[in-house]
Amino acid sequence: MNFVYKILSFLNVITLCLAMLCGNYPGFTAAELDYETAYGNPMKGFMPFYSEDGADSSVPYSMEWLYIPMTELVADDGTFTLRGTLEEKLDKIARRGHQAALRVYLDYPDKECAVPQFIWDMGVKKYEYSEYGGGVSPDYSDQRLIDFLLDFIDKFALNYDGDKRIAYITTGLIGHWGEWHVCHEIKSAMASNKQKRQIIHAFEYKFKHTNILTRYPGTPGSNNGQIGFHDDSFTYNTINSEKDYFFCNQLKKALKTNIWKTQPIGGEFRPEGQDNFLNGKVTEDFQDYDECVNKTHCSWLMMTGAFTGKLSDREIKTANEASAKLGYDFYVDRVQVKKLFGKAYVRVAVKNLGVAPIYANPAVYIGTEDNEIETKQDISKLLPGKTEYFTAIIDLKSGDSVHIRIDDVSKYGAYVRFSNVGGSTSSDGKFIIGTVE
Repeated sequence: MNFVYKILSFLNVITLCLAMLCGNYPGFTAAELDYETAYGNPMKGFMPFYSEDGADSSVPYSMEWLYIPMTELVADDGTFTLRGTLEEKLDKIARRGHQAALRVYLDYPDKECAVPQFIWDMGVKKYEYSEYGGGVSPDYSDQRLIDFLLDFIDKFALNYDGDKRIAYITTGLIGHWGEWHVCHEIKSAMASNKQKRQIIHAFEYKFKHTNILTRYPGTPGSNNGQIGFHDDSFTYNTINSEKDYFFCNQLKKALKTNIWKTQPIGGEFRPEGQDNFLNGKVTEDFQDYDECVNKTHCSWLMMTGAFTGKLSDREIKTANEASAKLGYDFYVDRVQVKKLFGKAYVRVAVKNLGVAPIYANPAVYIGTEDNEIETKQDISKLLPGKTEYFTAIIDLKSGDSVHIRIDDVSKYGAYVRFSNVGGSTSSDGKFIIGTVE
């Protein structure tokens, strides 16, 4: 494979050299390449919690957060019902042109317990607790429960790994909210390190295509570089502290400060600080948002406060700008079109002005309304501050408009748009890079 790649790269260099020796394509005029932020791009930014009718769209969003109780996926007798209500929700999200980010839980404080009855029937212990509004937790240290969860992960992956309606899955399952911790009063209910490792390895090896994240860097089993992390106290327990539980300190201790180059970082903007942030106020003990984004290379955040439908124009502007700072940001900054053996050799420089790559590998096309060519370059490898040259040899005629576009990452209309004037608001991702007279 490496040999083939080297041959293709060599041929590409030869083609480039030949093209550079040739003149500009007659009559081609390149477009102005002015920057304009593309808001609401897929697989990045702020997202609301799922609702049947969708959230207010004053702040554009591309994903919807799904908390899924296990009882929606597994019946009380242990029968798997994976394609029941979850299918309906995923379809609604997809029809809105969005993708889901999701987590399955057994215990959500102050909500109805989501443990299927057969788990209790097999003798798994119940732990009642009063913190966080109270609730009922199963004994995560019971291997019978862990064995069920391993079987569930296997079935879940068989049904949904690679499903383009889903952008990210967090491991969930264990602890309050599926966040891999329990309150002090029931600390004996927590899974052992060995059991945590079993769960993480199951996600890593069963899910080959869908992005997986877990709550804590350093979680046993998460050191293989095949899983990302989510900070659910973003801007509150993230940076600038010597405390071990701060997210960036956990990344450092786990030697995962560069994991963002291949695996996603996400999370939730700490709810208590959302309103003040949108109002431009400082919340005591919270950290600077921009600094948190830049140090974590975060791509997405749950941010319910941005989708209430009651924001002022100023708050909408703040939310839009903050959301756009997450993840990738692709900008076309140079275009060359040369004449080569009667055809047009098109070379487009795309720079990533964001803080992370895109955690998908959509094809990139160059062409006209009549014909497109899929380029050979891989946009998922384009890291922040770097530039990649996308090339194609195409036929051109008078009156043609030449465009570049990134394919739909969801197959349901989630197009990646370029942060260029003329590209940032494109409905199908096409950015016209020039025309032929």
